[in-house]
Amino acid sequence: MRNIFDQYSQPENRVTHALMTALNEDRNLLGRFLRDLVKHRPKTALSRLHVLEQRMPDSEELEERDLESPGIPDGWIYDDDGWCVVIESKVIAKLTSGQIRRHLSTARDREFPQPIVVAITPIVESGLPEGTVHLKWSDVYAWLRRDDTEWAKRAAEYLEIAEGRLIEAEQLKEGALTKFAGIPFDSDHPYNYFEGKRILGLALGELKANSKLVRGLGVNPEAPGRGAITGRRADAVWDFLTLAEADWEESFTAHPHLTLGIRAQETEATVTVPNAVNGAMRQRLVQLGEKGFLEVTAAILTNMQPLLVRCKGATPLFRGIQRRYPSMRSTPIIDAKIEFDLRTAIPGSGLPKAQPRWLSAAYGSFVKKGGANYQIQFGVQFRYDRCSELKRSDATELFAEAWLGCKPLVKLGHKVR
Repeated sequence: MRNIFDQYSQPENRVTHALMTALNEDRNLLGRFLRDLVKHRPKTALSRLHVLEQRMPDSEELEERDLESPGIPDGWIYDDDGWCVVIESKVIAKLTSGQIRRHLSTARDREFPQPIVVAITPIVESGLPEGTVHLKWSDVYAWLRRDDTEWAKRAAEYLEIAEGRLIEAEQLKEGALTKFAGIPFDSDHPYNYFEGKRILGLALGELKANSKLVRGLGVNPEAPGRGAITGRRADAVWDFLTLAEADWEESFTAHPHLTLGIRAQETEATVTVPNAVNGAMRQRLVQLGEKGFLEVTAAILTNMQPLLVRCKGATPLFRGIQRRYPSMRSTPIIDAKIEFDLRTAIPGSGLPKAQPRWLSAAYGSFVKKGGANYQIQFGVQFRYDRCSELKRSDATELFAEAWLGCKPLVKLGHKVR
């Protein structure tokens, strides 16, 4: 079903239409937009302001093919006494200082002596004329999300839809239209691939900039993650953060990495030790012996305790997977999987009931894998039906805490503070 804002074909025109429609329909929202973001207030009553898009004052609406003509702004907010705000929106195309100057000239030619030009773009642009009010779409989105009114919600939701489409079409090369606002999935809002992929990118963008991960685990914020986020027909999307000692030119499968997986029923933050992990780390894990591996597990659980208290629905997780690939690009066949609550490994830890044999079997399968493709993961699973904290905009802190709790394992792979 087409969205109410889908009347245009170009992304710039669609998102501008969403914002301008919301501002026109809700004049209180318009007032807050001018006050909070533009930092200008008209002397005229909000109800008497004119809100236009894709046309000039006192002219008819243009056909979409004519909208890119030089000097035609994307939006106007003005009164009958010579006050105006001119809006230029960019999503894919590059904004130039020349466009802003043409809009200033156009407004002055139409007897608006001191026009205010607002540029809205995915990234911070440089070299714009002095006085330009420069907004990022992600900041506009965050502002809309804070406003609990119908038209603000509609506009914010459309920015999410538009961003998901652009990501899937690989058109959004820089910046973002939205910000991470939590994981929304539950029984009333089922997981879907396009939204999961969009949210995954936003979450990892925040986590790359998390100073605790950079300092505490050696995350390299400049290193790329997966080359392509696939899984349209699957029930999960995932990506990873690279640790600093991992060579960009070397496959990430040679090093432990921080994996974030958004799945149909839960989100997981795990430290993955891949099958082909470098020989030095594998040797350290083998030299630990089963007793030493248990001690590492106990240390991880101790580190995670504050997180488990704060987010009572979270589950400390171990997973070991043996798999094979029929071809380079095919979905793997899972031959064996062992998965359990880490608390089962520690006698006397209360619920769940201890069963140390799970950890023993998982470790033994790693040490004596006999050529099988076997990877292990430590981390935390956050189920949507148990962890309402995931819906908060600061949910990325939960994922960071889960990874930081796994520091005893990460230390076996490289030096961290």
